[in-house]
Amino acid sequence: MTGFDDTDLGDDGTLQAALAWLVRIQSDAATAPDWSELTVWLETSPAHAAVFESVERLSAAIDGHSRAILAGIDRPTAEIVPFPRRPPAAKRRWQDRRAAIAAAVAGLSVLTGLGAWRASEGQEQVYRTAIGETRAVTLADGSHIRLDAASTLKVRLGWFARKVDMGDAEATFDIAKSPGRPFEVAVGDQKVRDIGTEFNIRAYDGAVNVTVRRGVVAVYQPNLGDQPVARLTQGWAMRHTVGSSLSYSAQVDPDSAFAWTQGRLICDGRPLSEIVAYLNRRYERPIHVSADVAARRFTGVLELDDQADVARRLAAYLSLGVHGSERDIVLS
Repeated sequence: MTGFDDTDLGDDGTLQAALAWLVRIQSDAATAPDWSELTVWLETSPAHAAVFESVERLSAAIDGHSRAILAGIDRPTAEIVPFPRRPPAAKRRWQDRRAAIAAAVAGLSVLTGLGAWRASEGQEQVYRTAIGETRAVTLADGSHIRLDAASTLKVRLGWFARKVDMGDAEATFDIAKSPGRPFEVAVGDQKVRDIGTEFNIRAYDGAVNVTVRRGVVAVYQPNLGDQPVARLTQGWAMRHTVGSSLSYSAQVDPDSAFAWTQGRLICDGRPLSEIVAYLNRRYERPIHVSADVAARRFTGVLELDDQADVARRLAAYLSLGVHGSERDIVLS
């Protein structure tokens, strides 16, 4: 284990506090207030963040050498190990401190199971919903996520960043404020970065739509550089086609994007093909639409109750026929 020196770990008081925080946050019992208090402690002094990061690196290094540590612990007591020559006093003090830290972290690793330490980016949690299912999730940092039907999210709450990998999904995010610990959503070829706000992301069929109801978010496209492609404030939305270098922003009624959480779909000139694609995530019986009417646009509100009623109302608005069976529904 290399890359550490005496200055990495600060004074003994800061070091002990950092070790205590490491144990507290790594615990499966860690709560949202724990994360908030850690953030306050880290921001109190630059030395706190530096020492905490050094202790984390050392614990990760110890975890990486867990087999060697176990081998040393399991060494037969009858084996004779020669003692090395005693180093100079200054070097000995550093080695003593390092040995004490290593012993503390290694001992905790043994107690919780060596290899169980999570990496600094946090342990991955996967949240999924099936077709027709929605789900509300409260994260350990106090943030709230609500997943629409047929959605998948992977979440990591780290010490210095909170990250979400968003697959084919739609979700609302109400993010707890945590300065210095941004919340980042990777979606398609975009990254949505926020500190504390409320927004909705719809990401499927090759398109990414971001709508902000409160606060500010920055949207990045990594392959275009480090500068954001859009900064969205309350009442602004961005639409992007994955693979394109262009994004389009506009003012909107943000409640429309959140309407699905209340069992409604609000459309403002939305193509029938997009509406049906969404309905097929909310209902298990697929709806098909003929090619000659797929581009027709609908403006209005659909109450997402009984599927057959939704199909009939949509067909009536657009003067379409409805042909149903036990297996599917066809609009033409």
